[in-house]
Amino acid sequence: MEKFKEKLASLRSEAEAANTQADELEAQAKQLQAEHIAKDHDIRSLKTRVQTLEERLDDTETKLKEVSAKFNEADMKAEQNEAKVANLDRELQDKEALHEELKEKYAAAKSQLDDLSRQFDDL
Repeated sequence: MEKFKEKLASLRSEAEAANTQADELEAQAKQLQAEHIAKDHDIRSLKTRVQTLEERLDDTETKLKEVSAKFNEADMKAEQNEAKVANLDRELQDKEALHEELKEKYAAAKSQLDDLSRQFDDL
């Protein structure tokens, strides 16, 4: 009977140890499951953030292309306008030179006319 009681006590002790270990493992499993859920939530959050950032990147790239195209267009117009300004400057210089030449011819013609007018008056 003594052996039976010892065996029973031993089995109870083993059962209690097994229950304790099972409780610990169950708590550990719950903790791991909670960590897994948290990690899944983090992953979903990061995926959403990545998607948002990719959309913003696409929008930014589109805007960059538009701005680059507008800049190139404005740069071409500026070059064309600079060429027009250079042409107008040359034309202005030519007109000013012609104006000076005509002014000199006018002064010479007026001088001749004045001389002729004096000569007629003297007669």
